[in-house]
Amino acid sequence: MENTLQKEIENMSKAIKTDNYPMSIGELANLYQVGDLDISPIYQRMFRWDITQQSALIESILLNIPIPPIYVYQNEKGKWNLIDGQQRLSTIFKFMGILKKISDDGETDGGLKDIMEREPLTRTKFLPSLEGKYWEDEDEQKSLTEVQRRYIKRSKILIIIIDKSSDEFAQYEMFQRLNTGGSHLSPQEIRNCILVMKNEEIYKKMRDLSRYENFVKAIPISEKDADEQGYLELVVKYFILRYSDLEVSDSENYNNFLTDEILRLINADIIDLEKESEVFKKTFDLLYRVMDENAFKKYDKRKEKSCGAVLVGAYEAIIPGLTENIDHFQEKKEELKGLIQGIYSSDQYIAATRRGIRPIGRIKRLARSSKENFASGK
Repeated sequence: MENTLQKEIENMSKAIKTDNYPMSIGELANLYQVGDLDISPIYQRMFRWDITQQSALIESILLNIPIPPIYVYQNEKGKWNLIDGQQRLSTIFKFMGILKKISDDGETDGGLKDIMEREPLTRTKFLPSLEGKYWEDEDEQKSLTEVQRRYIKRSKILIIIIDKSSDEFAQYEMFQRLNTGGSHLSPQEIRNCILVMKNEEIYKKMRDLSRYENFVKAIPISEKDADEQGYLELVVKYFILRYSDLEVSDSENYNNFLTDEILRLINADIIDLEKESEVFKKTFDLLYRVMDENAFKKYDKRKEKSCGAVLVGAYEAIIPGLTENIDHFQEKKEELKGLIQGIYSSDQYIAATRRGIRPIGRIKRLARSSKENFASGK
């Protein structure tokens, strides 16, 4: 009988296509300048390292101290999109004077005016004389020597390449496991990588919805959650609450479920994003008009007001039912307000959100009760 573990290893190995080899910084710089290496794809965060961190990296290269590998995804055109290593490559390219400025969408015009302004290094632990140094400067006292620049360009970094032929589950797992940098990606930022690879246009439409003014106003999440793509995660969840049959075990991992389910909906071409954008906007226009920023905050009957933070359970208890009956509630604002305020004291909501209920179990219970609760609109 074939060893079960070996069979699992062989099957999963077929799903994961990777390659790796060392590449000089000079070669990477050339790939970047001609557009064959995108270090700021739209799912990546912006460059964040301060000058102390930047100087420490240049010090490591000059002293031949190994730096972690760079991970890239090779798309169908053979170009590389960066997965992990943005801060490192951005630091190197900025110091070399070739780092392009980018917008929030990862776009740049590519002109000289779009090159990030150079910045002198600061002293480091082992090389205090790096203080005030530039890659190249007319003042020799402020410039690396030609020998030092050549050494940096010839220094090599290991590049790990994930091929486009890897299956979706393997891609998601690799994004999670290869997320090794100092500024870790959130689950939704990892999910963004997969969505971009799957269908960049759909990703962009979802991203645009995540920035819709009344959607953002109606759900005042924390700055940290917003920075980690919390609004985009809520858009993903919106479509799952709208279209998923939720045929999944309560014990399923929450983030894996969101990723697998949105990919399934995209693969099956179930979501008409043009039509759905209208429903989405009508829903949050109405919610903000009726509830201001309180739709997803617990309503206290005794105090007769909503208070506290936005509740994930409230989102799950409102969106499925309301979106199915959105036209009815356009003219029934007081009815809608009463339904929303009454959710938090309902037996279904209390039971679904009690301690010990797993996230998927909560979603299944609240989505079902939501459709029953708002069914008066039918």
